[in-house]
Amino acid sequence: MTRQDADALQRATPGHGRPLSAAPWDWSDVLLFLLLFFSGLAIADAILLASPVEAFGRSLLHGVGPQTQTATGNLFLQTVTYLVGIAVLLGLVLGRRHAHLDDLGWRMPRLRWIPVALVAAAISLVALSYLLDLLQALFPHVQNAQVPQVQAEYGHALSFAIPAVAVVAPLAEETFFRGFIYTWMRRHLRVPVAAILSGCFFAAAHLGYGVQSELLIGLPLALLGVVLALLYEYSGSLMPGAIVHAVFNLVNIIQIV
Repeated sequence: MTRQDADALQRATPGHGRPLSAAPWDWSDVLLFLLLFFSGLAIADAILLASPVEAFGRSLLHGVGPQTQTATGNLFLQTVTYLVGIAVLLGLVLGRRHAHLDDLGWRMPRLRWIPVALVAAAISLVALSYLLDLLQALFPHVQNAQVPQVQAEYGHALSFAIPAVAVVAPLAEETFFRGFIYTWMRRHLRVPVAAILSGCFFAAAHLGYGVQSELLIGLPLALLGVVLALLYEYSGSLMPGAIVHAVFNLVNIIQIV
């Protein structure tokens, strides 16, 4: 038995689910996910923008300041977006493929992975901060457009920003990008290639701030995605990556907001 076979067998033992490379979904599930996700978002937007629903929402926020209204609305919309994605994903994985939640990586890791995740979070924060500073020095006229956008969305309302980016986003995005996308890539690719490609996919999904700004933040996000994929690969669980993701987002949202 090769070392690769042994590792796969270990991850397939009770409590660790089937090997990542044996995930039961394929490219058609990824395509269906994208189609159904964006269709579901369009339907959700139509419902939320309907006059009675919008009027009810405004009545709930009557009397609070404009910044709190904006922050509340953004937290709600982000949560709805992720809920639509989770609903579509679970429908495909649990319904169409008859898989289980642990096939998406939601299983308890061995306890040693908790301190490993905390150390990985600290190293990632320091390393990616230096990388961002280096890129900013190389491209001094390029602005990180993510900062003013987040400030516009949440102002100084940390009580709304923290749940959005340090709780909701890590749980949902680890499910999407590592549990679903990376696991699908592992059916066909070796670990390094799948980790790099999934990291690029993760970065691309967070961009949209303009070409110049994307040059500035794209590489750090891609490298973070690689770290998160490797944590999932070798721990057999999404939880260590979710911890790193949450800590990374928490520190950055405090700095921004």
